[in-house]
Amino acid sequence: MVIRRTAGAAGAAILLAFSAGIQAASSTATADLPVIVVRVDNLVGVLPGDLQFAEQRASEVFAQIGVQIRWIDVEESFSQHVLPSFTVVLENAEVTREARSRSVEPLGFARPSVRRAYVLCDRIAALKVTTPRTIPSLLGDVIAHELGHLLLPLPGHSADGIMRPGLETKSWYVNTFTKPQAREVLSRIRALD
Repeated sequence: MVIRRTAGAAGAAILLAFSAGIQAASSTATADLPVIVVRVDNLVGVLPGDLQFAEQRASEVFAQIGVQIRWIDVEESFSQHVLPSFTVVLENAEVTREARSRSVEPLGFARPSVRRAYVLCDRIAALKVTTPRTIPSLLGDVIAHELGHLLLPLPGHSADGIMRPGLETKSWYVNTFTKPQAREVLSRIRALD
């Protein structure tokens, strides 16, 4: 994912109201939704509250197409013997050879063959100077985008939605997958079981 700046007027209040609406949904309504387990390896020490907000935002992207995400960390994965569907590694670009070798400045990249995505937190943090959005909200979008790459065939990008090649840095609106992408994601998640 690379950076793209466009105008937007929605604010944090809208995102929080939307989040509250999702949390208020009954457990019966979500019991039938497919679930993926995503382990987050937080190698850069993203603060727990910020990480929780980012995970919630990424969950909202998937909830809009009828998918739940169960987030776990390394400790929970090992202590409870939970094999994750996917792993997201939070690290910095300065330590990632893959990120240094690209001509564009990606905010993350995915390795579908090993079901692992990498999110480059230092590059996301650098966006703070140019956006009214919070770093955790941007982090959530990048996590959702990279998970999308793990679930979609190459190249995986679209003209709009969460899989655009550029990150929306101005608007708080929660983008999701296009209808064809949503069908593909749901199909691949159901095949994981």
